[in-house]
Formats: sequence, C-alpha cells, structure tokens
Amino acid sequence: MRRSRRRFLRLLAAGSAAAVTTSAGSLAAAPRKRPPAPAAKPVTPAAPSGRPPALAAEIRKQTAAVDEALKAVRDCPLPMGSEPAFVFAPLRARRRPVTR
Repeated sequence: MRRSRRRFLRLLAAGSAAAVTTSAGSLAAAPRKRPPAPAAKPVTPAAPSGRPPALAAEIRKQTAAVDEALKAVRDCPLPMGSEPAFVFAPLRARRRPVTR
C-alpha cells in the first residue's frame, strides 16, 4: 500500500503528540516509589570517575592517538591555491510520476 508523504508526516505528528501527552499524564497520575539506596562501595583511587582502571587507561591511550593524528593532519603543509579535497555539488531531485 502506497502512502503519501503528507499522510505519513500527519501520522508521525499524531503519534508523537499522543506519546508526549500519554507519558506526561501517566507521570502525574501515578507517583513512582524509589528503590532503596544500595550500600556505598569504596571508590578506587586509580579511577575517581567510577570507571575500571583498564577502561580509563584505554580511553587515555585512544585520546592520545586521536591527538597525534590531528596534529599530523594539521601540520601537513599545503601549497597556496591548492585544490580542495572535495567539492560539494548537490543534485537536482528527480520527479517521479504519480501512480495510484
């Protein structure tokens, strides 16, 4: 079954409005109970952000690699008046015949 773009957008807008109004109404109608707070765990000194030390080390390593790559790209000399790497050229939309 083929549907028009307008009908699809109308359906999408109606569904979004229904989802917003339903969720707002259900939040106001039924207050939620909070679960009991878990016992506090000691934070390791190596990872104050709550991440495992191995994960924090990997993030530092990848951040350093990205910084190196950016520095290499930025330091690459380009001659004056050189061509850009790419040129954006938008294409015209094709008209399709309407069939029903």
